[in-house]
Amino acid sequence: MKKILVIYYTQTGQAKLALDAVLKPFIGNSEYSIHYELIKPKTQLPYPWKYSEFFDVFPENVQGVPFELEPLTVNQNENFDLVIIGYQPWFLSICRPINSFLLSDEAKKLLNNKSVITIINCRNMWLGAQEKMKQRLLDLNAKLVGNITFVDKSSNLTSLVTVLAFELKGVKENYMGIFPRYGVSDKDLEAAPELGKLIETSLKQNNFEKLQQLIVMKDFVTVKSNLLLMEGRGRALFPLYANYVSKKGTASSAERRGRVRIFGIVLPTAILILSPIITIVSRLAPLLAGAKFKKEIAYYKQNSLRRTS
Repeated sequence: MKKILVIYYTQTGQAKLALDAVLKPFIGNSEYSIHYELIKPKTQLPYPWKYSEFFDVFPENVQGVPFELEPLTVNQNENFDLVIIGYQPWFLSICRPINSFLLSDEAKKLLNNKSVITIINCRNMWLGAQEKMKQRLLDLNAKLVGNITFVDKSSNLTSLVTVLAFELKGVKENYMGIFPRYGVSDKDLEAAPELGKLIETSLKQNNFEKLQQLIVMKDFVTVKSNLLLMEGRGRALFPLYANYVSKKGTASSAERRGRVRIFGIVLPTAILILSPIITIVSRLAPLLAGAKFKKEIAYYKQNSLRRTS
């Protein structure tokens, strides 16, 4: 019997929907045993979020600061044939609950020398978070063999409105009567079991070498040129602003509340202003630097980590 460990975090259940869709071919199959491990922060995070709470998590999340988690239910000495990590990017970084797990002693035991597949559920920007995930897995002596992305297919500005409505008001459907439903489409969820079959074949053969290529061919690794450029700007600036906010005080402290409020205004405003500009630039970029642009997109669709000198 093949054993699969599924480690995930979710506040709203969306990540679990994506996981269940991918793993559908395994359900009820006696050849496989699946253990679901929901990562739980010691102090429960709010949902829906208040505006100030939502942006207050930004500094520590970008800086990768761990917090306390509830004890895991999984037997840490059990040997799993495959580990699947379901997570969401927060502010272009790994969400804090999953990052906290990856920095734990439990992760060192459970992920050492294991094949890992990541399943990302997000609005649309995941490149920076996955780069950090690659590094975390390397540090844990784990091998990333597959990455699947479930993203909102709406335009960047539309999904900005709908994600804030979802996170701050708990409204997913038909916000203000004009916006589309936020989140992953039913079409993607219905197609996801095909990915599960690819994973099953790789697991049976104990050979994951071609898995990522097959996932890409199924169009489940979304890298949009305009978002690649926009995220690149954010990844350069976010650590600077995270440091600016955290220098004023610790998480939830009154001392830094003013800087958190400023960030809560600046970030959506910057997205509104820059999105149209970057969309135009992204359409010109392949003409001005086509080879480099294609190389960047190809890089983010695969699983190795770029070496820096």
